[in-house]
Amino acid sequence: MKKVLLVLVIISGLNSFLSSKENNYVPGEIIVMLKPGENPETLSRAFGFAGLQKKEAIVDYMNIWLFEYSNTAIDADLLLNEVRKDRSVAIAQFNHYVSDRSMLTPNDTRFSEQWSMNNTGQTGGTPDADIDAPEAWNLTTSGLTAAGDSIIVAVIDGGFYLNHLDVKFWRNWSEIPSNGIDDDNNGYIDDVNGWNAYNNNGNVTASGTHGTHVSGTAGAIGNNNLGVAGVNWNVKIMAIQGSSGTESIVIRAYGYALKLRKIYNQTSGVQGAFVVSTNSSFGVDYGQPANYPLWCAFYDSLGSAGILSACATANLNINIDVQGDIPTACPSDWMVSVTNTTNTDAKNSGAAYGLTTIDLGAPGTSILSTTTASNYGLSTGTSMATPHVAGAIAFMYSAAPLAWIQAYKNSPGPYSLQVKQSILQGVDVKPALQNITVSGGRLNLHNSALLMQNLTAVTGNNGTIPSSFKLYQNYPNPFNPTSVITFDMPKEGFASLKVYNSLGQEIAVLVNGVVKSGVHQKVFNASSLPSGVYFYKLLTDGFTDVKKMSLIK
Repeated sequence: MKKVLLVLVIISGLNSFLSSKENNYVPGEIIVMLKPGENPETLSRAFGFAGLQKKEAIVDYMNIWLFEYSNTAIDADLLLNEVRKDRSVAIAQFNHYVSDRSMLTPNDTRFSEQWSMNNTGQTGGTPDADIDAPEAWNLTTSGLTAAGDSIIVAVIDGGFYLNHLDVKFWRNWSEIPSNGIDDDNNGYIDDVNGWNAYNNNGNVTASGTHGTHVSGTAGAIGNNNLGVAGVNWNVKIMAIQGSSGTESIVIRAYGYALKLRKIYNQTSGVQGAFVVSTNSSFGVDYGQPANYPLWCAFYDSLGSAGILSACATANLNINIDVQGDIPTACPSDWMVSVTNTTNTDAKNSGAAYGLTTIDLGAPGTSILSTTTASNYGLSTGTSMATPHVAGAIAFMYSAAPLAWIQAYKNSPGPYSLQVKQSILQGVDVKPALQNITVSGGRLNLHNSALLMQNLTAVTGNNGTIPSSFKLYQNYPNPFNPTSVITFDMPKEGFASLKVYNSLGQEIAVLVNGVVKSGVHQKVFNASSLPSGVYFYKLLTDGFTDVKKMSLIK
C-alpha cells in the first residue's frame, strides 16, 4: 500500500497554526513593533543565537523596526513565535512580499478557452477552479533554472508531431542525425529527437495525437500569439515513444530519460539533459505493485537522479487503495499520482481515487491543447490532468532560488522531494478531493511556486542533507490507537512536537523545550479520541515538518 510514507498535507482548517502557509515572505527578515520605550538592541541581544539584529527603522516614532536573522540558524516559524513572546514586543510578523493585482495574461490566440489555466466560467464552470497559472506567470515564465540549466520534461507516450509550431521539443545537438553513429557516446545512436522505445532507435514518429496533446499542456510555448499556453511556457519536451505494448518497452523508455539525466549530473551539465520530470499518461488497470517490481522500482531510480514522475491514475471510478493500479499504486516517494478534476472542481466521475495512493487532482476534463501539425483539440482523462503536474514540477525549478538549485545538484534525490512537497502543500483543498487523495486538493501552480521561491538549502558541514531533514518517514496511516513519532536531532536544541485535529485545534503537546541530540520517539495515544484525520507539527532549529495521520477505530 502506497504512502505509508505520509506525504506532507496542508488543509484549510490548519491555517490557524501553520503561520507560514502563505510562505511569501522575505527570507531572513521580520518586522517588529516594540512596546513604547523598548530598545531594539535589547531584542537583538535576547536572540543573538539566531543572528537577530536591527536592520533599519521603518517608522521610528512608532518603534517599528526591520530585523534580520540567520536563515540557517533557526526555523523561521519558531523564531517568529519566540519573538512574539518577548516582553518587549508588541507585534511581530514576517516581512511579506507585496505585488499588484494584475495577472500576466498571454497573447496566445486560444488562451481564453483554457479554463484549466484561468477559469472565468467561460465553459460553464466555476470561476477560479483552475491552477492559478496567470498569477504564477507573474513570478516567472523562464525555462531555465537560476543557474542557467535548460529545464526538460520527458513525455513518454505513443507519438509526437515534432514540427508543431507551438511546442519546443528537445533536440540532442551533440548527435549528428542519420549517420548510424553514437556521436555523443550516450549509448543511443541517432537520438537527435529523443528515443523510440518501441523500435529501440532514434526515429521518433507521429502516431495519434495523444503525445502531442500531453506535451502542449505541460509546455506549449506561451505568449507567442499562437494557439495555447502550457503550464511552463519555455520548458523543453523530450519526446520518448513507449507508452503501450509490453512492460519492457515502458522500462526501456524510462531508461532513456534516466541515462540522459545521469550523464548531465556526471558531467556538470556539459552533456546529457536536465530532465526534472517525466509524464506517464498510461498504465495497467487493477495492476498490483507486487507483480511489477521493476516498473515500480524505476521511479526510485529516476528519483535518485533528481527526476520526479507524474503518473495518471486509472480512468475508472475505483479506489486504487483497494483495487490497485500501475503505476499509481507503486510505493515510490518520487512518483506523483494524479486524478482528473472538472471545471467545477469536482472529481471527474470516471477517474480513480485513493486516500493513500493518489496524491492530488488536476484539471483533466475538456482540456484544449496541441494535436496534429499545428492544430488544437479537446481531450478528457487523467492523461490530460497529469501533464499539468509534470509541467508544474518543471515550473518549480524555474522558481527555485540559486542556493537551492546548487544544493539540489549536490543531492538531487532528497532535494527533489522538496519539489513534491511544494506541489502537494500548495494545493487548493477541495471537498471533492478530501479523504480520497493524499493532499485533499487540486494543483495550484502559484501557491507551489511561492513555496519554492522561499526554500532554503538545508545542508550539513559536508554539503549533504543532515539526518534530521526527512520529508517522508514511515509513520502508520491509518493507526489505532497509538502512533510512535520518531525524529532525529543532529545537535541539542529547542524542539516542539504537537498534534492537531483537522480543524487546526491543538490536542496534544508531546515535546516543547530543549532536546538532546539523537533519535527520539514520542507516543501519541489517541485512545480517547474519535476516528478521523490528525496532524503533527514538528519544529526544530532549521526544520519544520507536518504530516497527516488517519485514526481508524
